[in-house]
Parts: sequence; C-alpha cells; structure tokens
Amino acid sequence: MPRGRWGTVGEAAAHYGVTRQRINQLIAKGGFAGARLVEMPRGAVWYLPFPFARTELRNGRPPKAEKGRR
Repeated sequence: MPRGRWGTVGEAAAHYGVTRQRINQLIAKGGFAGARLVEMPRGAVWYLPFPFARTELRNGRPPKAEKGRR
C-alpha cells in the first residue's frame, strides 16, 4: 500500500504484475518520470509518484540519421 503520494518499487511491481528488476530497468531508462532515490539508514530506496504512471518508451532500433548529417 503506497504511503501518501509515493510508492516503492515492490508496490509498483505488484501493481503492474512484473518483477522488481523490471521496474528498476524502467527507472534506469526513464520510464517513470519523477522517481526519486532516497537515502535511508539501510541503503538507498527508489520512490515512485503515486498513482503509478509509466512513460511510453521507444521500442526497437533507433531512427536513421538524416542525410547529410554525420
């Protein structure tokens, strides 16, 4: 259960039905805007804004470069 306006990686994983590792991959790629890394006595913890909202990421190959630009 999220506390206030923030939720943990485990809560987001349960919400989306994926693993915590996948949520961490999405955070690293910028899939969760506003995610914060908070230092705690036992180590750093990611907090995600609640309600959880994923940013749509590009999928596949990068676009081709424009002609004449290198």
